[in-house]
Amino acid sequence: MAWGAPLLEIESLRTYFYSRSKRAFIRAVDGVTLALARGETLGVVGESGSGKSVTALSITGLIGAGPGVIGGTIAFHADGGEQNLLADLERYVDRKEVDGQIVEVSKDEAGWRRKVERIMAPLRGKAISVIFQNPKAALNPFVRVGEQITEVIRLHTPTKGARAAREQALDWLRRVKIDSPRLRFDNYPYGLSGGMCQRR
Repeated sequence: MAWGAPLLEIESLRTYFYSRSKRAFIRAVDGVTLALARGETLGVVGESGSGKSVTALSITGLIGAGPGVIGGTIAFHADGGEQNLLADLERYVDRKEVDGQIVEVSKDEAGWRRKVERIMAPLRGKAISVIFQNPKAALNPFVRVGEQITEVIRLHTPTKGARAAREQALDWLRRVKIDSPRLRFDNYPYGLSGGMCQRR
């Protein structure tokens, strides 16, 4: 079955971390290339430590430790345009290679982080989202579920008013088949099961 033009194209993605104990770079992701069409489901399978989570975190701009993502392209096609999620980030990284192997990396981490946030801010939570393996960890345990959903609505949709955001949040809860949405809206995260949090 032909899926059409890719929604996401990754080319030669490299994400490395420096191990002080081993005095070497850990090549968590080294040359990943893939394409994913709109509506297509892709499963990434591998043993623990093979780079599955690091690949996902690299795509979403959530790699925090240095050096982190150091090369490649991540082309995201949405709203009729294309955006390289790693655009101009290479200028924040200096690499030293010996026999084709990276042996030293220096990175302007503050500049890198600012640039990543400028790229990802309009996309995160609207066009690209992550559902973490432990969904309750993504929710603030001290803030009611409804407040967290309405905050996302007000930040990432045209809906800005509190009342309209509340109604939209309740509609979203109904659409993902959360029982008693008005009750769940006022619950704290501990009142929801893991499966309910994933549907959020």
